[in-house]
Amino acid sequence: MATTPRGSAHPLTRNQTQSSLIAGAVAHTIFQTGWFLFGMSLAALVATALFGNIIGSITRSLGGDDPNAVLRALDGGSDLLFWVVLSFLIGSLILIGLAILVSGWMLSAAGLRGPWKVTMAAVGIAALVDIALFWIYVGLANLLTESRLAGPVLLTPVIALIGGILVGALIWWLMALTRREKIAAATATDAVTPAAAAAPADETA
Repeated sequence: MATTPRGSAHPLTRNQTQSSLIAGAVAHTIFQTGWFLFGMSLAALVATALFGNIIGSITRSLGGDDPNAVLRALDGGSDLLFWVVLSFLIGSLILIGLAILVSGWMLSAAGLRGPWKVTMAAVGIAALVDIALFWIYVGLANLLTESRLAGPVLLTPVIALIGGILVGALIWWLMALTRREKIAAATATDAVTPAAAAAPADETA
């Protein structure tokens, strides 16, 4: 007589394991791009708004329609930059939404239990992990090259791409494991053979 351990879960099928790894690699790459872009766009949006307010205050203090062409150009340029940065911010949100849709679709196609819950849990964890990883990527890029341009600007995206694929696959796979269907604790008895079942009937005959 054998018992099933309480709290055990069905293992992921090979297709589900592969799908969770691939979904993590693809979705996290998209999400990471959107998440980094969101952070930088948000910071730039605040900076441009602050810059525009400063320039606007200067021009107004000099008499409304200020004849100084430089200040007028800066004032108009800050407005244009504000809308450019705002468009990048909207684009980053679109990428984040796309990553969620791609992950949910891929996990659903694999028949994974709770695909959207897995996706949202993985995205939430990735959002926190990526904040720390961003600075790790930048620091690693600076260690690999002495160029201040090649490190932060050229090498960091490459390292972030590789890291994002590996980290995403790991996070999505772990979250898929947590959503496996539980096996109810049960006692399994040995099967009764037809001959054994017939024995009592023969004795009473």
